[in-house]
Amino acid sequence: MATAINADTIKRLADEVGHETVSLLFNVFSDELHQYLHQLSDQPSVNQVGEISHAIKSSAASFGADELAAMAQECESRVKQGQDEWMTNHLPEFRQMVQGMAKEYKALAADDQFIDRIL
Repeated sequence: MATAINADTIKRLADEVGHETVSLLFNVFSDELHQYLHQLSDQPSVNQVGEISHAIKSSAASFGADELAAMAQECESRVKQGQDEWMTNHLPEFRQMVQGMAKEYKALAADDQFIDRIL
């Protein structure tokens, strides 16, 4: 599942922290997503999904994973509204998104040319 990554966000991040640091941060973000994926795979309660969604939302936005950030926002909102059935039905999709983005950012971290290509 290839998802678009917001190049403008990555450019801003590179400007703020330096191009060399971006790969390190991609690794950290990927590892963080893998930890959340593990939690989401352990039959979490709806409230736990809400907490995980909240945590993913801002991190994903900071790293240009806009679609994941939007899905996390939607999940968090649905949990707050007590829409447990919606959350249960969409949890597999959310897991898949988290897994896909974790893999994508791990691959980007290993791609020395990625930042140069988007700048």
